[in-house]
Amino acid sequence: MAAILKKTSYISAGALIHESWIITGADSLYMIRDLSRILRVRLGSINYKKGGFLSPVKYIHIHPLFDDDKPQFDIALIKLASPLRLTPNLNPIKLLKKPRQITATHFIVTAWPAPLQGSKNHTSLGSVELFKRRILTISHVHPLDADDCGDHLEAQGINNTGGVMCLDPPVHGDPCQRDTGAPMVLNGILWGIISSWRSEDCQMENGATFVTLVSHVNISSWIHATIHGHKVTKKHGIDYDDNFI
Repeated sequence: MAAILKKTSYISAGALIHESWIITGADSLYMIRDLSRILRVRLGSINYKKGGFLSPVKYIHIHPLFDDDKPQFDIALIKLASPLRLTPNLNPIKLLKKPRQITATHFIVTAWPAPLQGSKNHTSLGSVELFKRRILTISHVHPLDADDCGDHLEAQGINNTGGVMCLDPPVHGDPCQRDTGAPMVLNGILWGIISSWRSEDCQMENGATFVTLVSHVNISSWIHATIHGHKVTKKHGIDYDDNFI
């Protein structure tokens, strides 16, 4: 797990996929992608404020097809200033290589509670509640049927071009809140990254949570090419063998 920080403030979750690379959501970084000097990544701690290892950021790559009006391709790669020294407690997660039929009843999503909006809410919380918001949370989430997912996208006027998976709407909490950048994992394999996208009427329509699938060819080829410094070509999407993917 990785906590993406703007100076000392938490902005999104992420996952270590290589000794030098973090995968996360694009939306939270899109407006500050040229300000990598103010970003830090904390790894190896359940508390995003302290512990583990804090790394500066070298630069950010936003997926070229990302559009903040759509949930598709809401994914980004962060290159750390220096490669990490890997340990048993600080290891890259493997990525799902090829699309698979979803047969699991639930996935694991890990993230930190979303940032509070506005200083008044922040100051009104007690010290115990503030501490809890700094600690990593683990959720069991349920996937929606592919046809139902398509219906959700269509209802928002979005064509389902693939690469997106839907999760059941959150049962409790803010219906407009998403675990931005959080990894969605099954059996220790990273399937996707939670998108921050939600409908404009999310308060009234408790819509699905969308996930960018890392196994989709337009995602996997981009990840592979970016990390290896290649241009994205069709051959990257066919098959490859890497330690981290």
